[in-house]
Amino acid sequence: MSVPNHPIRRRDRALNEAETQRLLEEAEWGVLATVDEAGWPYAVPVNHAVVEGALIIHCATVGHKLANLAFNPKVSYCAVTQAETLPLELATRYASVIVFGQAELLMDEGEKRAALRALGLRFAAAHPDLVDREVDRDLFRTAVLRIRIERATGKARR
Repeated sequence: MSVPNHPIRRRDRALNEAETQRLLEEAEWGVLATVDEAGWPYAVPVNHAVVEGALIIHCATVGHKLANLAFNPKVSYCAVTQAETLPLELATRYASVIVFGQAELLMDEGEKRAALRALGLRFAAAHPDLVDREVDRDLFRTAVLRIRIERATGKARR
């Protein structure tokens, strides 16, 4: 089954592919949505990094998110930047991206280490020694997800 392709209603606010990718790379966090065996959605805010065109997310080695992904690896991810309410217009200025993809748990230690390092350096680029130390310390107790992006759409009200 292919990824849903619902067209953006406000085409005048659609971002092109390059703008969508840039927004995803710049966003500091987003909300990962999964679904459980009973069909209940679960959405959780997480940090991410974009590595080789895929989203990298870390989490505990057990929990709701991983249980859902074991049942169904299909996910949606939404990141928002530039959010500013405009009270006198009853509106919001924003830029957002919605991703559809498949999540996979990284099992190879080298891949996992590299992905965690990329995620750490995204938020602490000036402290590579600290990132390496933390990756070494937490590697065994951290799960790393790679979400292969199958579709991404961006939208903005500027």
